[in-house]
Amino acid sequence: MAKKKLSNNAQRRAAARAAEKLATRREKLAALEAGGAPDRPIDVASASIVEVHAKGEPCLRCGGGCRLVDHAAETIDDRRLRVVTVVCTQCGARRAWYFRIVHESVN
Repeated sequence: MAKKKLSNNAQRRAAARAAEKLATRREKLAALEAGGAPDRPIDVASASIVEVHAKGEPCLRCGGGCRLVDHAAETIDDRRLRVVTVVCTQCGARRAWYFRIVHESVN
């Protein structure tokens, strides 16, 4: 027996549910990558690189641009980290990035 064709509204709702599920999975994967959690910070040479890097990454949910909300130096698990919070300009999703400033030694 053939499957019943969905109405336009039902198709739209199914597409919205699938997009939300994909966005949630992207956020979970990003938390496992470098910079996504305090135990996996991104190593940078200078604090001036932190904001540029965080604002340059697209939104995980919609791919839009992000703007800076907060940039703070915090101590998490006895490690000094820079925590940058950005918000998407299109969908409003928030994301925190974690950075560690590593001073390169000169030989």
